[in-house]
Amino acid sequence: MLLYLYLPPNNAGMVNLVPQIVFLGLFNIIALVTSSGRLFDAVVDPIIAGFSDRSKHPKGRRIPLMAVAVIPMTFFAIIMFYPPFHTESKLNLWWLAATQLGYYFFFGLYVIPNNALVAELGHYPGGKMHMSTAQSIGFIIGMVVSASAPAIADFIKQIYPAQSVLSCNQFAIVGLNIIGAVCMAVPVLVIDEKKYVEPGLATEPMLTSLKAAWKNPNFRIFALADATYFMSIAIITSGLLYYVRAILLLPEATGTLLMLLMVIVTLAAYPFVNLLEKRISKKKMMVLTFLSMVFVFGSIYWLGSYPFPPIWQAVMLMVTFGVPDAFLSILPTAVLAEIAVADTMSTGQNKEGMYFGLRALTQKFGQTLGMMLFAMLTLYGKDPGHDLGLRMSGLAGAVLCLIAGLVYTRYKE
Repeated sequence: MLLYLYLPPNNAGMVNLVPQIVFLGLFNIIALVTSSGRLFDAVVDPIIAGFSDRSKHPKGRRIPLMAVAVIPMTFFAIIMFYPPFHTESKLNLWWLAATQLGYYFFFGLYVIPNNALVAELGHYPGGKMHMSTAQSIGFIIGMVVSASAPAIADFIKQIYPAQSVLSCNQFAIVGLNIIGAVCMAVPVLVIDEKKYVEPGLATEPMLTSLKAAWKNPNFRIFALADATYFMSIAIITSGLLYYVRAILLLPEATGTLLMLLMVIVTLAAYPFVNLLEKRISKKKMMVLTFLSMVFVFGSIYWLGSYPFPPIWQAVMLMVTFGVPDAFLSILPTAVLAEIAVADTMSTGQNKEGMYFGLRALTQKFGQTLGMMLFAMLTLYGKDPGHDLGLRMSGLAGAVLCLIAGLVYTRYKE
């Protein structure tokens, strides 16, 4: 929603909140500002991971940090969408830059310890796949709930027609963030870390732990493929509302139904992922899934020109995306948990947090570059009848998925 509200297409009923300043004919200012928050997060994540791994808190290494993050993360997630001016202003850029720093710091403080628990809680055979699946289900349900923001905004607009489209979207975002805060509080309140997590502690200095994790060749291959894939995902998540509104000329609320459809398809595919994992290596499934994504992203370029109604074109995109998304929602976390556990067995150091922190770092670099690339491509067209930039974003995603698949062939399972 961030790019969409600050730099909407011209048929969205909103005005640009930031100027389209371009550097070197390529980088627009909104791309640089949104990427700054992600890059800050990427740098902070390993620091948080190292602190979490070495924590001696009486209630555990992970849950206490997550508890601290819930309220401030929610606060910054809300005010990020409340710029001081409702017209095009450079001051809105400064507001976005500042609020992003606060949001991403507390985001890392919650997510890094939370992800480390995946490696620490699944002690039984298949446990890490089950933990990864459960985490992915939560994530994807969260995606569809958050994607309901445009539909909620439309509903608010119908009840209070005097409210601006921007205000209606802001009210929807506030409500969804409150729901998010409640969900984030659940594991903090109900998981007894001391009871369910085997005791462990990293005694290495943070930099030593970071270097040791990065020297793991399997992790480097995993991280590079993962970052490349998340770069492509950042493109499609940033572009979905644009594809719906500017290319297919459908109402924004359609995006909510499309996300719901994708979630249904993805959840329906989850049992097959766990079933196939017992018969086919994770490596083979990962490579084949990356390659299938090449065709999914490539299809975006021709949206609007297929010989069937626009709504069915959108349905085609979400269905074909949902199946491989099921595999790439579950498998990477399970693979990384195995890498972390294997490292603990060979070194005696519990560096689960550092591995997930480093993954977050490379992931954020990928997401940042993906958001930057999408924002840059909007310079070549983001409006109805002038949408070349949006179509090019699909081709960019296809190339990135191809690279991710080729890189992952080097992984030694």
